[in-house]
Amino acid sequence: MKTTPPGPASDFSSATTAPYQESEVVYCPAALDFADIAQHFANTASIARADVWIHSRERSYFKNTDMQNILRSLFGLLMATGACPVLSRLKPLAESHLPFASLQETVQRMVGTYLIRQYLKQQDGEQEPDWQLHGLQALYREIKTVNLALMRRIRQASQDDANINAIQGFVSISSIVEMGVDDIIHKMSNSLRQGM
Repeated sequence: MKTTPPGPASDFSSATTAPYQESEVVYCPAALDFADIAQHFANTASIARADVWIHSRERSYFKNTDMQNILRSLFGLLMATGACPVLSRLKPLAESHLPFASLQETVQRMVGTYLIRQYLKQQDGEQEPDWQLHGLQALYREIKTVNLALMRRIRQASQDDANINAIQGFVSISSIVEMGVDDIIHKMSNSLRQGM
């Protein structure tokens, strides 16, 4: 698993993070996934604005927004589809990636996806389903560890703050989920209790 990234990416990704030990890998897989984009936007301010078009097979999105929001959306997709064994557990969320999602939208997709997985585990007879979301909180504890390590690397590799503030959004979300999503779900409960 010892890989050498091309060019200057090695400065950004040289130290390892959980779940690896330094003896196992030379470069953090998540940092390798982020390196080119983080370096490209290293001198970009969070508040710089741009028109963004995103085209997928199902639909197109447009938004005029700031760079931290643009990068947060891009980083989210990279996390879920990259080589990191912790972050890649979010891969089912990449299938329904919602660019520029709000916290409520993110939590609703995340919890919904997790509960569908619990239903499938029950159907497959794998184990008792986790309807209390304990496994989701444990996963986000691991994700927070990786996100904090990525943020340290990005901070070292950035002259301005767009990259840093983009990854900070994921640290905040992982902290909220790690502590429990009950408050957010409670805020959504009125609309969720109607219908279905």
